[in-house]
Amino acid sequence: MTIKDLIANGKIKTGSEIVMKKKGQIFKATITPDGKIKDSNGKLHNTPSGAAREFNGGRPIDGWLAWKLATDSKVSLGSLR
Repeated sequence: MTIKDLIANGKIKTGSEIVMKKKGQIFKATITPDGKIKDSNGKLHNTPSGAAREFNGGRPIDGWLAWKLATDSKVSLGSLR
């Protein structure tokens, strides 16, 4: 399942803000209408893991677990799948 699928199934809305906490910092991103993730630097990512890697020093990370809904920090993108 992709972000685009989550949008189509009504699990997440276009424009939703997601957040990732890493080493005391909070990183923000937004879900785009085409199912991509636009990070706070304006860069577009095709996958949650790609977006998370951007803020993890280029190291792999499971973005489905790392990114949470800004409105409910207990809900990860992975839990919406």
